[in-house]
Amino acid sequence: MSKDNDKSSSIWQKMYYVMFFLVALVAIYLLYPKQGIFKYEFQKGMPWRHATLIAPFDFPILKPAEVMQAERDSVLNNFIPYFTVDTTMMILQMNNLEQRAGNLIDEHNAEIDSISREKYTRQIINIFAPFYNKGLLDNSIESYDMLDGKTHIQVVKNNIAQRLPVSDLESLRSAYVKVNEIIETQWADSVLVYQILRNINPERYLAANFFYDSHLNEQRTRELLSGLSTTRGVVQSGVRIISEGDIVNHNNYIIIESLRQAYERNRLYTGWSSPILIGQMILIISLFIGLVLYLQSFNKVIFWKKRNFSMIISLILVMFVIARLLYDNGQLNMYLLPICILPIIIRTFFGARMALFIHIIVVLIISFMVPNSFEYVFLQIIAGVVAVVSLNKLHRRGHLVITALFVLMAYALMFIGFELIKEASFYEIKWIRMVWFVGNAILLLIAYPLIYIIERIFGFISDVTLLELSDTNNPLLRKLAETAPGTFQHSMQIANLAEEAILKIGGNSMLVRAGALYHDIGKIKSSQYFIENLSEGQNPHEKLSNLKSVEKIVSHVTDGVKMAKKYKLPEPLIDFIRMHHGKGVVKFFYLKYKEENPDSDVREEDFMYPGPNPDSRETAVVMLADGVEAAARSLPVKNETTLTNIVNQIIDSKVQGHELDNAPITFRDIREIKAVFIEKLKNIYHLRIQYPTEKDKT
Repeated sequence: MSKDNDKSSSIWQKMYYVMFFLVALVAIYLLYPKQGIFKYEFQKGMPWRHATLIAPFDFPILKPAEVMQAERDSVLNNFIPYFTVDTTMMILQMNNLEQRAGNLIDEHNAEIDSISREKYTRQIINIFAPFYNKGLLDNSIESYDMLDGKTHIQVVKNNIAQRLPVSDLESLRSAYVKVNEIIETQWADSVLVYQILRNINPERYLAANFFYDSHLNEQRTRELLSGLSTTRGVVQSGVRIISEGDIVNHNNYIIIESLRQAYERNRLYTGWSSPILIGQMILIISLFIGLVLYLQSFNKVIFWKKRNFSMIISLILVMFVIARLLYDNGQLNMYLLPICILPIIIRTFFGARMALFIHIIVVLIISFMVPNSFEYVFLQIIAGVVAVVSLNKLHRRGHLVITALFVLMAYALMFIGFELIKEASFYEIKWIRMVWFVGNAILLLIAYPLIYIIERIFGFISDVTLLELSDTNNPLLRKLAETAPGTFQHSMQIANLAEEAILKIGGNSMLVRAGALYHDIGKIKSSQYFIENLSEGQNPHEKLSNLKSVEKIVSHVTDGVKMAKKYKLPEPLIDFIRMHHGKGVVKFFYLKYKEENPDSDVREEDFMYPGPNPDSRETAVVMLADGVEAAARSLPVKNETTLTNIVNQIIDSKVQGHELDNAPITFRDIREIKAVFIEKLKNIYHLRIQYPTEKDKT
């Protein structure tokens, strides 16, 4: 029945892999750009390595980006901004002023005739009216960015635009100052007018009547920019563009690039069965098959865990979707895509080799969407190598910042190299393009919170989390130290032994240390049944049957798994709890039972741990360290000979019992582990050479 269940589970797992794989391919198929790829690779400053290129059809010569930008800048610099006039403002304010001035004249000289009254009122209005005719602005001219460097404005009045000098414009503040100056300099000798003007607050009769029309200005700007031509001539079909061996210089580079864009526009797909798209998918499928073969051949343990496979394919899809969004956005450059986030995340969880391989696969997939795929692939592979090599640990945020700086330096050096090949001059390098690499490096810092999110979604564990969990002040470890102090010390010793061994043979030392510290937490529930926690003369197993004792001993594995899940420990740490005894037999009680029951059939399975056996270098090392440390502790005499013998005996028994068959560990690793354990145990038990004693001469 068990074999049938295993077979059924294996079938469902394979179906899951196939379905996930197909979903990824369909998603890429639907999202991939639906145009052909120009069949020639070329670079400015390099020889044309293809046959002589003849124009296959008529196509326009596109203006270079810098020329288009210069023309845009010229249009914007020469553009005269539009202001609208509120004609009612002057009428309203002058009517108010006329009424106020008339009232004040009547108050100061009630005997004045109507003609003089009208004359004085007109004189007062004429002080204010010219400012409205020239134009009043809310703020000073300097505060309007659109007037910077401008000598004129277009004033729209009654749907007619009239050009006026900027120098004629006044702000409300400057107009107020000038009105007061006019009053003091021109009307001080006119007693009646001066008295009336002194009783009028000029600020009340000055209001802005010129306003910047943002909608009209945007509309006119768009019209002017849309009128710019993007081409500067046409190449006729049959014209030779470049001969084989000729250098791709600035002029023919522009023509070839124009042909490339025209070719891709003309090769849009005609349906979901387009030959272009089928060709693209053949290449994509080949890359995915290469990825699967690599994982299955060199990382079987990682490949056959669904969460690992799901995470890797999901990250590839997410990176592809972001690349497609950048591709569709004409304002952003593909180099802004922080593609090195992917190898950083993969390296954190699976190691450098896999990170680099997956990075290359993703770069190749995305390269079909960029104009110069060779340059893109070259830069991104170098950047990925730098990211993987420089990030040998991720314990603190500072490590990621350093990696981002190294990646930026790599991008900068490679970019300068390519630009020098193209332009043959430092002065022609388009330094503005460096902004995309700077943005890329900044976006790499997103990897830090992303690693945390991925940990929670997929149940992985990073170095930062391992560092936190290895703190002995962690609540679960404190509980272990208080409830089972002997087990806690035993775990500390195993952590030291296993860490030294994994550093020697290669592996994740932080994972080993954390796994060793937590591997025996199940003993918290029944610490009194384990010898390291017993006082001399105490042995509760004397009151239990052999089978009951085995049940108590073995239960610390299942209890540990339950406790780990309760405290939400990551799955990789739970593996250490499950696997630190593998499917080994509790030898002491097994042999004792056989001795006490010689005539009965003894089932070895009744004395066996639930397992499974270790499936990684890290879990295998902790299993060996656990067995060796416990056996060495029980030795009555501890010297180099006894320690060497016990290390060899314990490890050889694990090998012969096939308990390490599932772990990627070699006989050379075994020899090195033995040497490390022996040396460490000698240090732990303070074995020193025997000093000779001086004989008594008397």
